[in-house]
Amino acid sequence: MNTAGAPGVNKGKDGIRNASLIAFAVDEASAHDMAQSLDQLGVTNTYVARGNIDAVIRHLSHIDTPPRRLIVDISGLDQPLRELERLAQACDPSVLVYVLGDKNDVTLYRALLQDGVRDYRYKPLTVEALHAWVEDQDDQPVRRARTGKVITLTGTRGGVGTTAIAARLAGQLTEGNGMRRVVLLDLDFYGSIGSILLGMTSPNHALAEMLQNIDRIDPQFLKRTLTSKDGKLFLLAANHNYSDAFVIDQGAISQLLEVLAQHFHYVVVDLHQSGGAVANEVLIQTHIACLVADHSVYSAQVLAHLIHHIQARPNAPALHIVLNRSRAPVHGRVSTQDFTQAITHPISLEIPYDGKLPGLAEDLGEPLAASSALAKSVAKLARSLTGEHTRGKASSMPRWFRRTA
Repeated sequence: MNTAGAPGVNKGKDGIRNASLIAFAVDEASAHDMAQSLDQLGVTNTYVARGNIDAVIRHLSHIDTPPRRLIVDISGLDQPLRELERLAQACDPSVLVYVLGDKNDVTLYRALLQDGVRDYRYKPLTVEALHAWVEDQDDQPVRRARTGKVITLTGTRGGVGTTAIAARLAGQLTEGNGMRRVVLLDLDFYGSIGSILLGMTSPNHALAEMLQNIDRIDPQFLKRTLTSKDGKLFLLAANHNYSDAFVIDQGAISQLLEVLAQHFHYVVVDLHQSGGAVANEVLIQTHIACLVADHSVYSAQVLAHLIHHIQARPNAPALHIVLNRSRAPVHGRVSTQDFTQAITHPISLEIPYDGKLPGLAEDLGEPLAASSALAKSVAKLARSLTGEHTRGKASSMPRWFRRTA
C-alpha cells in the first residue's frame, strides 16, 4: 500500500505516473522513513510505497513515463539476484536502480554492482546515504551501467527472409512474462516494410529526425517520434523518397544505437547492407549477430566470408547462423549437412519452408500468425538469444543487460 499522508509522497494520479524517483520498501517503517528523508532533503516529484518486487513490477506496468531513479527493497529474499532479473525485464534500461536490503554482505554487494545496480545499502537507510543516491550522476557510475542488447540481422542476399525474421523476432522478444521494450531499427532507407510486417497502420519516417537530435533523445522524445501499437514494440525507419539524398554523418549510427540501448531492452537491427560504413558502425555496437542464408551455393560462399569478417572484429558479437528455406524446395538444393561443412560453422536454427502465411500476413498488413512455421522457428530463436531455454540450468541471459553477449 502507499504511505498515504507521509512526507515526500506524491499523492496525485499524474504524480504517481510521472514521478522521477520511485521507492518501494517491504515494511511500513522503512517506507515512512524514506518518505520523511526525501522531504527533509527537499526532493520533490517522488512516489514512495510499501511493496516487494512484484509490487514494483506491477507499478512500472501502469505508469506512463519510467522514473529517473528506482529504489527497491530485497529484504528477506532467498534469491535476490533472480528476483532482480525479473525486475530487469520490466524496468527500462535507462532507469538508475538502487537496492536496499537487510544484509551486510560484501559478496552480494559486489554481485549487484557487477550486474548494473548503481548501489546497495543495508538498513537502516540514513539520510546521508539517500542524499548520495539522489545526487548520483550518470557520468559517475558506481559500476557497470545497464544497457539493452543490440541484435543485428543481415542476410547473404535479398530474398532470404531477413526482414521477415527480424520483424517477427522483435515482436517475439516483447512476449513472455516480462515487460520488455523492443525497437526494430529498419535500415532500408528507401523502402522500409517494417510497419507492414509489424501490423502498424502508418509507416515511420523518424530516422532522420533521430539522427539530428541524438543529444535530445529521452523517453518523451521517443514516445513522440517512434511508432508503436502497444507501448512495448516500436519501429524506427526512414522511408525516404528514391530521389532524396540521405547522407549519414560518420559515427551517428553508432551513437544512436548507444542511446537506444539505454531506453530499450532489445534493439533489433535489420541491416540490409552487410558492408560499408553504416554496417561497420552497427557491428561495433552489436552484441548478437544473426546471419540469414538460404540453401544455395552462393549463400554458402557469401556466408563464409561474412563469418570471417565478423569474427575478426575486436569484441566480436556472438554469432548465430539462421538457415531459412525461403523458397519452395527443389531437387539439387544444397543439403544442410553440406552447407554446414562448407561454412565450417554450426547452424543455430533451420527454418522450414513456409510458403503461405508470411506472404498472407504481409498482404493483409497483419503480424505473422503464431501458427506459422516461420513464427514457431523464430520463437525458438528468441528463447535461445534471451537464454530462456536454459532457465533452470545455468542461464545464458546476462542479468541487468551487461554488454557481454
